[in-house]
Amino acid sequence: MANACAQVFGCILASFGLTCLIVGTCVNEWKTYGHAGQGPVTSFMVNTGLWMECSIPSTAKQECTGFDSILDLPAEIQVTRAIMILSIALSVCGLATAILGMKCTLCLDADDLVKNKVAFTGGMLLILSGVCALGIVSWYANSVVTSYYDHEERALKFSLGKCLFLGWGGALLSIIGGAFMACCSLSKSSPHRAYVSSTPVQLVAGKEYV
Repeated sequence: MANACAQVFGCILASFGLTCLIVGTCVNEWKTYGHAGQGPVTSFMVNTGLWMECSIPSTAKQECTGFDSILDLPAEIQVTRAIMILSIALSVCGLATAILGMKCTLCLDADDLVKNKVAFTGGMLLILSGVCALGIVSWYANSVVTSYYDHEERALKFSLGKCLFLGWGGALLSIIGGAFMACCSLSKSSPHRAYVSSTPVQLVAGKEYV
């Protein structure tokens, strides 16, 4: 019963992790730039994501420009977009597989060993999803920080956006949830032993038995 509750808890954590990964991938705030000044346009903000870039002047509406060609994108956006999509796909597959092998579900009840292996596989997929997301988000954040402190860089100096924190949170939740699923699947239930009575030996008169 304790293992079943731990599996449910791990599944909930992994579900929240998947939600954070999807939101972080779709929202356009991986890096942000804000400027406050004087004049007609006192302040403006630029948010860059994996799919488009949005500028928000203080006196006008938000204007977003989508990235048209994949080949013209910077390498950091191409790689980050691909790995985040891969991470989401692994998380979805991991959750689906883990649910099939959970002790509280009726799937694969005929064989406890197969059920545990399926749940363990789902947990490992969730851990792999979290590791991929954690690695690529950290790499993107390092690129933003390096560019910010690069004195030779004359372009806008961006800072870390909210989506990076969503990515880190989703990655950690996926790893922890997958670990719960995998560890609880390692415990094997005690096998049921069937005791069969042996055929009674019939004693034959006139024979001695030692």
